[in-house]
Amino acid sequence: MKYWDQVKAFVLVTLGIASFSEGELKLTEEDQEKLNAAAKKPDFAEKFMAKYNDSLEAKEASTAIDAFMREQGIEAAATSEEDEEEDTDATELPKADASLSAKLNALTKEFDKIKADNEQKKGLIAKLEKLPDSEEAPETITANLSKMKISHSKTHLFASNNQFDAFADRPWNQATKQALAGLPITAATDWTQTANIDKLNADIQDYFRKDPQMIHTTMLDGLEMKKYVELISGVSDEYLHTSIVTGEITQSLKKKFLPKNKVKFEVEKGKVRDIQIDMLFEGYELKKLEKSYLKNIAALGITDSNPHKMRFVMYVVTEIMKRARKEDKIVMGRGVYFADPNRNTPASFMNNFSGFLKKYKDARGVKYRAFKMGKPTPENIHDYVKTMCERLPYDVRILPDMQYVLSPTWKRRYNEARKLKYGGNTDYNGDTDNVDDFSNIELVTYDQMEGEDFMYITTKDNEYALTDKPGEDGFIQFVKSGDNPRNIKAFGDYKLGTFVAVFGRKQDDLPANSYENQLVFSNDVEVLVDSYIPVAANDATPSLALHNSIVVGANNTEATNITGFDDVTPGERIYVLGNADANRSTIKNGTNIILEGGADFTLSNGDLMVLQGLEGGKAIEISRKTVGDDPEPEVTILAPDATTADAADGTSFVTSENTQATALTNIENAVSGERYTITGGGGTTNATTIANSGNFFLTAAVTLTDGTYITVEYTGSKFVETARG
Repeated sequence: MKYWDQVKAFVLVTLGIASFSEGELKLTEEDQEKLNAAAKKPDFAEKFMAKYNDSLEAKEASTAIDAFMREQGIEAAATSEEDEEEDTDATELPKADASLSAKLNALTKEFDKIKADNEQKKGLIAKLEKLPDSEEAPETITANLSKMKISHSKTHLFASNNQFDAFADRPWNQATKQALAGLPITAATDWTQTANIDKLNADIQDYFRKDPQMIHTTMLDGLEMKKYVELISGVSDEYLHTSIVTGEITQSLKKKFLPKNKVKFEVEKGKVRDIQIDMLFEGYELKKLEKSYLKNIAALGITDSNPHKMRFVMYVVTEIMKRARKEDKIVMGRGVYFADPNRNTPASFMNNFSGFLKKYKDARGVKYRAFKMGKPTPENIHDYVKTMCERLPYDVRILPDMQYVLSPTWKRRYNEARKLKYGGNTDYNGDTDNVDDFSNIELVTYDQMEGEDFMYITTKDNEYALTDKPGEDGFIQFVKSGDNPRNIKAFGDYKLGTFVAVFGRKQDDLPANSYENQLVFSNDVEVLVDSYIPVAANDATPSLALHNSIVVGANNTEATNITGFDDVTPGERIYVLGNADANRSTIKNGTNIILEGGADFTLSNGDLMVLQGLEGGKAIEISRKTVGDDPEPEVTILAPDATTADAADGTSFVTSENTQATALTNIENAVSGERYTITGGGGTTNATTIANSGNFFLTAAVTLTDGTYITVEYTGSKFVETARG
């Protein structure tokens, strides 16, 4: 209070001191007489000392009360401004500490509320003890903590007749009743007991048997899908989508009946894949789930009108499925299906089923033709997107409800480039969700495409997710198992898949290079290079038929040499990732695999080799990366019959199979002091040559057959040889 500060200032000035000493104030008789004389009050000094010392104790008490009130979440009543600003003569001592009084008043009110709540609890406990034995007329009570109307009978939770709601032999239901009523929880479940596990298991099956729709709801809860993806349920194995397509059917007047149309029924087949949940954990983990359930049950807002009250059996299944939902979301976009039912090691969830990107990758070049666009860049992205749309067949380009699907990063860069291009215009209105000049084509982002340069265009009703209603006997079961008496197994089965209804509309009367026969359009860049499928144990020639990214080592029973690859696609990159610390696979330099410098590469856990597929089933090294090392520079593949390379594309080049004798004469846009490597990758016939003349100063001419390389350094005027092999 300001006037108390004035009183203290008056005393300090009168006594001629700068401040009071720490601790209790004790003035000398001389100082007391001086103060009394100045204040013209015979007892002023005595009262001042008493007030000053009382204020020290009050300050300590106020600090303690502040800490207690913060801990309890209690707010003190504010001190009035009149108390704070009251104008009082400096020789008058202040009244009691108003802020301390406000705090004490707040505490008193809080304790009064607690006392009232305790009285209410006593009445509630009395009601709970008198619940009727009959199932027919349960008493309705209002739980103190949750403010919810809850009905129970003496024998069953929620007054139901369901086995899974019975209190007998189900401590979790007894604890739920206590939690809902705001009572201390005395029921404890021993999850190391087989009887409790068996009871929980039976209750889960009984719950879903009585309400099969809840299986479906739980299956799909939290399953985040791409925008415009429709869910089709009830698919136990395959789903067929039939579309009628036709060529021209009308013609001018004629005498004879001359049918000209060629109708075809194109059938796309969607398939759901079986997904399994296998878990092994200890009883205390079920205990943690139970505690979490009881902690949150009172905040669920359950009333007697709710069709489904949250039971513990439902909570257990839901918590397990939360993790499954996260994995399914990723697989739906980036999964690559790989079946290996006889494996001895757990498989990656990424191989559960093929996601949308894999569907498009497999169909590209087979069911639809891709636009030859190359990679997008931040500088060209705006024109890149517009060019793809302009290349659409006219009848497709004007269709309503089209979507241009790309990663969130590329959409952001599209709008950034758009701002640079149009930001100064008076009609510029900020970021857009549609392609400029194509109001019918929406820019749709898909988070599972983050990091991908792949983009595609299709209709908004062309993508689906497929699922089935799992049978109750296979949906999350618990059993006691193992040597450890605390070990519990949980397992379950469900089905999920992705489906693209139409890729192409094959019409016999169209030219082979026409884009008129498809409803999916994409660029031609690599996709899903970091989604891998495993290689069987000790496989010396892994197949690339299912996917071009493979992971090797973990399944091996012995160290294995990889001497070649089956099903190589010329021009496609091959990604080989190691995932073992023992029994590792080694990629061997030889006839079918051409490695830089002839050096073999043993794949430790996390090591990666990238190769390029060549004609004749061969492969040539593009780069290799050892865990902890910086990645090798990206290799650029030269076009067939290329006579120059472009340093803007990189510092390492590989030749392709030429159709005629070809000589490389220059590396354009070279930087002085930089080194460049050119490696042969086109076989022996018409292999690219570099002469010791013109722009190149070499020890001798070189013919770049498979695996032969030469490294040169640019001096500013010449490419001087530094190494060859």
